[in-house]
Amino acid sequence: MDRTEHVHIISAGERIHIAYPATFRELPAITRTIVFTDSAVHESSSDPVTEKHRLEVRNAVSAVQEISLSLSIPFNREMIFPPAYGSVRSVLAKIRQQYPDARFTFDLSGGSKELCLALFAFAPWLGGSVYSSFDEKTARRVPLPDRSVSSLLSNPNHQAILAILLMRRGAKKGDTKGAIPDPWVSRQYLYGQLVSHYVPSRTKKEKAGPGDHPKLVMPDKKERKPAAKLSHQTFSGFMGTLRDAGLVEEEYSPDSRKEKSYRITDAGGTAFRFFSDPATSSLVRSMLESS
Repeated sequence: MDRTEHVHIISAGERIHIAYPATFRELPAITRTIVFTDSAVHESSSDPVTEKHRLEVRNAVSAVQEISLSLSIPFNREMIFPPAYGSVRSVLAKIRQQYPDARFTFDLSGGSKELCLALFAFAPWLGGSVYSSFDEKTARRVPLPDRSVSSLLSNPNHQAILAILLMRRGAKKGDTKGAIPDPWVSRQYLYGQLVSHYVPSRTKKEKAGPGDHPKLVMPDKKERKPAAKLSHQTFSGFMGTLRDAGLVEEEYSPDSRKEKSYRITDAGGTAFRFFSDPATSSLVRSMLESS
């Protein structure tokens, strides 16, 4: 029997094997379980208390694996290295690419503070629901804000703009040692770079029902206009959308109050990693592979 993919992610703690069965009372349709474990759990410690705790976590993860396999639910482990924020983001982005249409749920009943905070921070990017079962009896849902930007990133031009900004950030940091602020990119440079990657679109109105918004349709390659047709007005629309969504920052250049500059935000980098399609362009693909 075919079921919609439902990926359930657990932060590893010493009692997750008790909390896991309780989860099925609220989430009976889980099709894949993935346990995120801090790398330190697999390291030895001279402190007996710490060593005992780490052994209990490893045993609990193994028990969850046995439960999953007994229910014919595929099981995976993911090792998270410090700093947890970046490591969790990279792993979740890859999982999102593997299962783009899946439902995601999180059980944050165990694990380190750093691991749980990172998973909690990224759950909204997958449209995921967060649960906790600290009493080991009932999985309770934790309310999260809706921050879905997947529809916005379905526009290949938005993907290309973020890729260009990421490329500039990577090039700047590659030339400098130590931590430096992300570089501002001039509007003129950004526009010139997007011209060669621009995908014209048309607004489809004929099939829109009463009260529906017009749909954005990307034409086939045979229908595409020359890249030089990118107007400054259209470009301004792209940048305004990304700015209002919090994916890029905008400011006037210090040398000219008429020239604007842009740089990608942390939210923009996360959105690009989670929702960009490598088939969009070679630029997007190369940036996804290097991130």
